[in-house]
Amino acid sequence: MLSGVDPLTLDFLNKVTQAWVETEYNRNHHDELNCPPLDRFLKGPDVSRPSPDTQQLCFAFTLCESRAQRRSDGTIQIKGVRFEIPSRFRHFQRLHIRYRNWDLSKAWLVDSKTNKRLADIYPLDKSGNFSGARRTLTPLTPEQTPVDDSGDPHPPLLRKLLKEYAATGLPPAYIAKDSTGGNHAQ
Repeated sequence: MLSGVDPLTLDFLNKVTQAWVETEYNRNHHDELNCPPLDRFLKGPDVSRPSPDTQQLCFAFTLCESRAQRRSDGTIQIKGVRFEIPSRFRHFQRLHIRYRNWDLSKAWLVDSKTNKRLADIYPLDKSGNFSGARRTLTPLTPEQTPVDDSGDPHPPLLRKLLKEYAATGLPPAYIAKDSTGGNHAQ
């Protein structure tokens, strides 16, 4: 079929092959399938998988590395470009990041164990820093713990365990030295 074509180029060969597959091969009877391949495809079970979205594909082709955060300004450096870390992550000393080697306009802060995205990070705004307009840092607050108004010096979990053990009615597993009342038989 292509013997008479003198300048046989790859582009021309691709076009001819596509045309032949679509018009001839897929629509004519196939001996092993006992039907045209297109009919077999349409009548058979759907074994296709959905394609991931653009963001998932973009994230899949990234490098994963660990970086130490600069404590002075909350930044990290990737290939000579300094990235700002969101304030809520400034207490981490070591950060796991993913980035595209060819495009450093954005990187991702990820969880080291699950590889789940935690935050998008962007290059440092040098002109904003030069003009003196700095981002304000929110104060680091300790984790919110429920306030204990009972006056009991024991932590809540220990109180719960002691309460559950007392509810069983079992005697103490040992007798404390000071609970005997002072003098021991000598």
